[in-house]
Amino acid sequence: MADVLEVLPPRWRQDRMLLGERHRWDAVDVLGDDDALVLLIGGPDRPTVLGRGAPAQVDRIVADADLGPARWMSVPRGSRPGAATLDGLGLVPFSTWDWLSTDTLPLAVAGEGEVRALDRDRDADAIRACLAEANPDTSADPTGPDELGWWGVHVDGVLGGVVGVAERGGPGDARSWHVHGLGVRPALRGTGAGTALTAAAVRAGLRSGASWVSLGMYAQNDVARRIYRRLGFRTDAEFTSFSPAGTQRPPA
Repeated sequence: MADVLEVLPPRWRQDRMLLGERHRWDAVDVLGDDDALVLLIGGPDRPTVLGRGAPAQVDRIVADADLGPARWMSVPRGSRPGAATLDGLGLVPFSTWDWLSTDTLPLAVAGEGEVRALDRDRDADAIRACLAEANPDTSADPTGPDELGWWGVHVDGVLGGVVGVAERGGPGDARSWHVHGLGVRPALRGTGAGTALTAAAVRAGLRSGASWVSLGMYAQNDVARRIYRRLGFRTDAEFTSFSPAGTQRPPA
């Protein structure tokens, strides 16, 4: 498939989120313009719908497209797709979340020296066990196809917290890193372990040449937001997501 950047309206060709995600798309139809953009990822048959730009215009584009059932939809926060649109898509509200990025090395963080790189294969079971307690809703897995690395902190020889990174796109042929799977067991919460893990992943990514490091977070998580701001992250996009009824976690 040709690079999706070739068919994006000019405004969106430098959008970090679209640059980061585009290499994961096997097919995409592009609707809209510089003011509002809707991508039908995977093609028009049961697409994943992604909207960027002016919320009301995104709503109109989605409604006018008259799509059938969709796998998932994320649109700008403030969008209000009508009941008929959601019924046609077969979707219900799922979450509100933000996409953040940074291209600046974080300041030194207490506890970062205790963070250790993990082996994605040898430590896979231990990482999954930690996530099952610390972040059971995550879709991240250490043996996923785009995984670049995982880091952890140990308490008495047991993983007390973990974080992973996956490869994403960047400008041209460059690459970025995406942080996911951050989880800290209850015994370590409030100790700064999550901040130290995130700082270590960001530092490793930028030092390796990543154009930026990104992450997603639920909008209501004010504690995490303060941590990410302190580490230099900016908010690039704010979303409301819709899923098929009964969905328990977002797509990987």
